[in-house]
Amino acid sequence: MLKAIGQCYSGIRAHQQLLDVTAHNIANVNTVAFKGKQVSFQELTYREIAQRRLPRAGNPAVPPRSGRGTAVVSTAHLLEQGSPAYTGRSLDLAIMGEGFFRVIRPDGSYAYTRGGNFSLDAEGNLTLPGGIRLDPVLNLRERENEIDLSTLSISPDGAVLARPYPEGGGEILFRDEEELAGGMIKLGEIQLYRFINPESLLNAGENLFVPSETSGPPAAGIPGENGFGTLQQYYLENSNVDLAQEITGLIRGQRALQSSSRTLTTADELWALTLNMQS
Repeated sequence: MLKAIGQCYSGIRAHQQLLDVTAHNIANVNTVAFKGKQVSFQELTYREIAQRRLPRAGNPAVPPRSGRGTAVVSTAHLLEQGSPAYTGRSLDLAIMGEGFFRVIRPDGSYAYTRGGNFSLDAEGNLTLPGGIRLDPVLNLRERENEIDLSTLSISPDGAVLARPYPEGGGEILFRDEEELAGGMIKLGEIQLYRFINPESLLNAGENLFVPSETSGPPAAGIPGENGFGTLQQYYLENSNVDLAQEITGLIRGQRALQSSSRTLTTADELWALTLNMQS
């Protein structure tokens, strides 16, 4: 009977973890570029049940075995691309394909994200909410006397461009003609990073990830080259959470948790009955 109680306990604990992850996914269904998680269960090892009688000669019996229950074996990130949503903001960027932005947190440490809802801080640096700066740092106000930020353009390969202000009678003058690209001044570049095993990245909160021992080190690249995704200006990536699927999973998990709880109650009652009969 104690074995049944242990099996029920394992089911309750595992399905509580499932419900926690599912609730977190649902809560972030509208979070920019949020990546949902998926819980995987694993059957625990079996153990042989001791028998008091010996098997008959010439007919060896397979000893009965009892399972130990279940456990959560992994909680993996689902990294499928979320759909792009048009915002009309020139600093909003969606990664179309593989890759992450690298950012610098206030404590100076690096983190990685798919969220591209950037804005300018007081110093003119491209930042995420919470003062998390894009890395390499890109300052758009260093040359604000030369370029018109209202013409800001970010190309699919990560080049950040803007048109210069005209000087003296409408004639456009340039300090360095090599900076020109289709009549635009190049202000900088945005890089992307990727990992050998991105499913093993660790959540750091604020829609950020940090590397783990199994994710591999970050590798930098230019958007659109060597398998990296491209950047789409004026768009943000939606969460990849399927709300209908999550709600269905929530109901299934709740039913499984209730079943384990009821089975535990039954096992406890039978155990109490057995003790009363022996007393």
